[in-house]
Amino acid sequence: MKVPENYHGREQAYVKHHLLKTYLERLFMIIGQSQSQIRYVDCFSGPWEETDEKLKDTSIGISLEIIRKCREGLRKIGKNVTFQALFIEKDKKAFKKLETYLSESASPDVITVARNGEFYDLRTHILEWCGPVDFTFFFIDPTGWKNVVEVSTLEQLLKRPNSEFLINFMYAFLLRTHTQESFQDDIKAIFGYVPDTNGLTPQEKEAYLIKLYRTQLKQIAPVRGGRPRAVHVPILYPLKDRTLYHLVYLTRHAKGITVFMEESEKLERFQWQTREQAKQENRESRTKQLEFIFQAHDTQQEKETDLEVFKSYWLKILSTHPQQFGIERLADMLEETGWFESDLQVSFGELAKQGRVENLDDKTKRRPKKFIHFEANHNQGEHLMRIEE
Repeated sequence: MKVPENYHGREQAYVKHHLLKTYLERLFMIIGQSQSQIRYVDCFSGPWEETDEKLKDTSIGISLEIIRKCREGLRKIGKNVTFQALFIEKDKKAFKKLETYLSESASPDVITVARNGEFYDLRTHILEWCGPVDFTFFFIDPTGWKNVVEVSTLEQLLKRPNSEFLINFMYAFLLRTHTQESFQDDIKAIFGYVPDTNGLTPQEKEAYLIKLYRTQLKQIAPVRGGRPRAVHVPILYPLKDRTLYHLVYLTRHAKGITVFMEESEKLERFQWQTREQAKQENRESRTKQLEFIFQAHDTQQEKETDLEVFKSYWLKILSTHPQQFGIERLADMLEETGWFESDLQVSFGELAKQGRVENLDDKTKRRPKKFIHFEANHNQGEHLMRIEE
């Protein structure tokens, strides 16, 4: 894999756009099976920092490409879905580029609308454009955070039924400011109170703050629909082993959580490769020497260390009486732990080999990778139990 030249120096955007592309495609294809109208809202569309005239390196170009691809794919299976996209941009110069691009790339397949103004001021207009019924995906990816990620700012949108959100939680900035006196009111607006992170390790602090923000988002109950669920994926600095921001995904569907986490797991390796290339090119720039060996990514040792943690988790939640584990239960587990389904599958398989757990619906005992079919029996799953020792 080679990072395109138009993303050099902003590899984090390349990773973010890859997730947006892969997840949107799967999401729209799933939603299009049951709904005839799909809406997409880019609340901070830009374009900015683009180097491609056709905006292929922006969320605008990427989202429209995926929308057209999904519309055609759904049409082939007999689903005639109407897509509409709304792009919000406050900067007048960027907005002119946006308008020009949308007019030049206009097609009858997708209805596009652009609005110039502050996201905060346009919230009511956005909801009016969405209407009360159609499925809507909100992409909230600002360059700042004031009047953006606060729950009070997002509350109007969060209460809308049949909606999903991908929100850029600017962790690096909030990490620096959440203990500063001058930012206390802003921090309260985001977290509900000023978090006390004294004594926590960097890893504990990050886990605590992102979980607190997800909890705040989920407290805003929709008018109707399932209970809110939220997971996240970290996007790291290209050259530093630290989190730049988290992409927080909010939905009301268990299937949405499982699909998003599947794509997040794929993103883990993609992000590693992207950052390794950026680091290598940075070293070559400093040393003026080419490097011909590209180190392979190996997380096996890390996974072996975690395996005991995963196994302990299974033993804690399983009972000696059979319980059914379907998509809803899987989503609960992924949301609670932040792990991937593969982690849960492998660790359950290890416990099964040791005779400590059993899948009562697995008659063949020959499942090399998937020891549990959570989607079996119309997403009701299979019956699992812990063996008494």
